[in-house]
Amino acid sequence: MGVPGASISKPSTGEALMKGHTGSHALIRSDRGSMLSLSDDNVMMKQILATHAPDGREFDVRPLLNLVEDILNRATQHVDFLVKGTTQAQIEMEEKALQANHIVMLEALTYTIDRIASELSYKALGGSDAHATTTAIFNLLSSYTWDAKLVLSLSAFALNYGEFWLLAQIYSTNQLAKSMAILRQLPSLLEHTAPLKPRFDALNNLIRAMIDLTKCVAQFTQLPSTYISQDVPVLETAINLFPTAVYWTIRSMVACATQISNLSSMGHEFGISTTESWELSTLAHKLRNIYELLKQQLNLCYQYIEEKTDVAFYQLLLTLFDPNALHIDNMKVLKALIYDKDDKLPLLDGATKRRVSLSYYFIIVSLLIFIVAYVLYFAV
Repeated sequence: MGVPGASISKPSTGEALMKGHTGSHALIRSDRGSMLSLSDDNVMMKQILATHAPDGREFDVRPLLNLVEDILNRATQHVDFLVKGTTQAQIEMEEKALQANHIVMLEALTYTIDRIASELSYKALGGSDAHATTTAIFNLLSSYTWDAKLVLSLSAFALNYGEFWLLAQIYSTNQLAKSMAILRQLPSLLEHTAPLKPRFDALNNLIRAMIDLTKCVAQFTQLPSTYISQDVPVLETAINLFPTAVYWTIRSMVACATQISNLSSMGHEFGISTTESWELSTLAHKLRNIYELLKQQLNLCYQYIEEKTDVAFYQLLLTLFDPNALHIDNMKVLKALIYDKDDKLPLLDGATKRRVSLSYYFIIVSLLIFIVAYVLYFAV
């Protein structure tokens, strides 16, 4: 519990990390087999920042991210099933990803997602430069926030990747899927899963790194602005890393899409005779580095918020228990003392085993007191 009136010292770790894009430079220097020089990175980030022109529209990315995560989890599980030959437990779709009020949001974003999916597929088949494709996607998403860019791009990738493995899952029992699978050379690929295992493992690892980093960036948008603002060093440091995080995540999606397209168009020989899995593992390593930095900053943000809330709560108690103040509503005091920080229902009804609000409990207790008083009155 903090001391009232005392200033909260900001964590030194946040100040120690370099601001701006210096953090991305450190990532590249520490990366094995660096994919870009520092000068190239400067040029690259200037190009990416030049495309960023958010128009102020915001939406909650969590429902869409839940849906995308479910698609990619099921797709990567199916890869494991095909390669290892073992049964994977299927995770039930969480209801929060299918709620009706999310359908309207998806309808508004479908066009953008389809455009990105087409960009990924077309450029992957054409063998376009990965950076050029990534920049083109940034241009399509120029009006969105950094977290929205990530989630929309990941949605487009999940659409393509999910369709690929959906065919692999049902082609043996569905004639339409079988014909489509033949066009994609899926039967040939699935007959050579053992030699392709390193490629699929590299894809899975990179996809999981993409999901983790996207979820981490999205978590920053959920921080309560009441207790932490963007000019607080720990949060500012994280925000300065967003362009780098978003760029390399989308760049990784382009790499994954290219791998899948090449496997489809060139058959299993491509997977056996080339060494592109090294690129996938290098990208996964890079994303993990960025993720660790952002996760560290996120934990520091939580620490900062907790200190702020402790001080605010202490000040609230001082106000509520001020002997010179007139209190006519004891519920305020009770709520301050009993309510959970996450605003969960604080009490458990022993009869129904359900959590109930303080008001509900207050009504029940008041009713019991009235009944007891009534009985005692007439008993006398």
